[in-house]
Amino acid sequence: MRPRPPRPILPAVFAGLAWLLLAPAARGQEALPPPAGVEDRLRALEAMNRQLAGEIERLTRDRDDPAGRLLGRSDPPADGVDLAAGEAESPVPDYTEGQFAPFTPPPGFPETTAAPKKGRFPLRASFGPGFRLESEDERFQLTIHYESQIEGRAWSPDDQLPANSGFFLPRQRFFFSGHITKPVEYELALNRGLGGINLLNAFLNFHLDDRFQVRIGRAFTPFSYDQYAVSNYWLLTPERSLFVTNLSPNRQIGAMAWGYLFDQRLDYAAGAFNGSRNSFESPDNALDFVGYVNARPFQNQEAVPAARFLNVGTSVAVGRQDQSPVPVAFRVGAGSPDANIPGAATVPFLILNPGVREKGDRVLGSVHAAYFVKGLSLIGEWQCGYGGYTPPGRADETRVPFGGFYTSVGYFLTGEEVERRTRVVPLRPLIPTARGQRRGFGAWEPTARVSRLRLGEDVFTAGLADRSVWSNSATTTELGVNWYWNEYVKFYLFWLHAEFGDPVQYRPGRLQKSADLLWVRAQLYF
Repeated sequence: MRPRPPRPILPAVFAGLAWLLLAPAARGQEALPPPAGVEDRLRALEAMNRQLAGEIERLTRDRDDPAGRLLGRSDPPADGVDLAAGEAESPVPDYTEGQFAPFTPPPGFPETTAAPKKGRFPLRASFGPGFRLESEDERFQLTIHYESQIEGRAWSPDDQLPANSGFFLPRQRFFFSGHITKPVEYELALNRGLGGINLLNAFLNFHLDDRFQVRIGRAFTPFSYDQYAVSNYWLLTPERSLFVTNLSPNRQIGAMAWGYLFDQRLDYAAGAFNGSRNSFESPDNALDFVGYVNARPFQNQEAVPAARFLNVGTSVAVGRQDQSPVPVAFRVGAGSPDANIPGAATVPFLILNPGVREKGDRVLGSVHAAYFVKGLSLIGEWQCGYGGYTPPGRADETRVPFGGFYTSVGYFLTGEEVERRTRVVPLRPLIPTARGQRRGFGAWEPTARVSRLRLGEDVFTAGLADRSVWSNSATTTELGVNWYWNEYVKFYLFWLHAEFGDPVQYRPGRLQKSADLLWVRAQLYF
């Protein structure tokens, strides 16, 4: 309820004056009966004072709530119910779906005297990383992150199409995350990439316990260490491995259980998702099952420090598809198996024939190992599986096998140490972000990776693609350096060399066995 203003002091003042003037004891005399008419005049004076106090209260309320005066809001009823608190009983229609209505505190939460307005909770603001707003009791939180990637690509030879050289914006992303009460977490992420603006992530996470959490909505499926365990901002190389960028389920809509067991030495995730890669809607009733396990068996053994951050595990994705193929083109230098991403910045080595349909069972599997010690990161993964396809104008399904691997390594020359792929704070940043930091040349991390993807010969023998212009395999070798100016700014300086199993066509009548890319990317993430 709205607290009443203090009682006016005018009645008390007038009563005191009357006592001084009329009380005989104040003059040392015996009490005398009041003159005729004095009591009537006092009662009239008190009535006038009460009317004046009511007018002062009304003016005070109108000053604090001018909108109430304009809307014709009446005084609180005699039973003490205050309509201004949330307008729960207001007859004025709300045409704004509540977004501009007066704030009503959640049930059971008392008002706070520290709030600038009645019924509002004070927020604590902070930065690092991201901008964070949080209630004093930490039950409600909103964090805003931003990711920006700007890059230049120079393909060789430069007269070939569609391997266009130029400047690109691979990712421009805004992340809104936090929790509404501690167990209910959320994330909404928007992305402007090579293909347009889309919804990246949108999920709720019920954090019942670190050992058991439930996530529902659109997010990364837990397939492959390369995708699930390492965010794109912390990759050793600008993009993920060939198998993942072309065949991984990527982001899908679904529900999964996940958590950490055995003193956080075992990570697990398992769920059911809509069956199309990077999907927003499922084209049929089929669902994919995706599961992931990762273990650090020596994490808590101080006696073996060199093996503490050894990770080993496996993941699997099983489902049935009946849709237009995703992707239609298999590429090098790509960032996602999304049909909406154009090929202007990438090189295709295999494009399926028009009319081909992805139909039948799909099984993907992966076994991984990741090792971190001091400044060294060493990650490897072997991947395999198969998918069903039908050629144009036919109903029979062809099972096409997939196989691939990657091995990547990185080492910090400037003394930084890693326990996993995450944010790096240079020991001597080029641009310090805190007082007392010593300026230097940032953190330098030379890296290298070999990645391979191969599809079975069935892709040609079943009429799914043209052998004369495409290849069913590609291998990339990448050499470069990651330069961290501070914990928010990172530069990738890379050379990528791609070898194809057979010469591929970039322009009618012209074939090429390899492609080279000079790749420079600037990244901001906070």
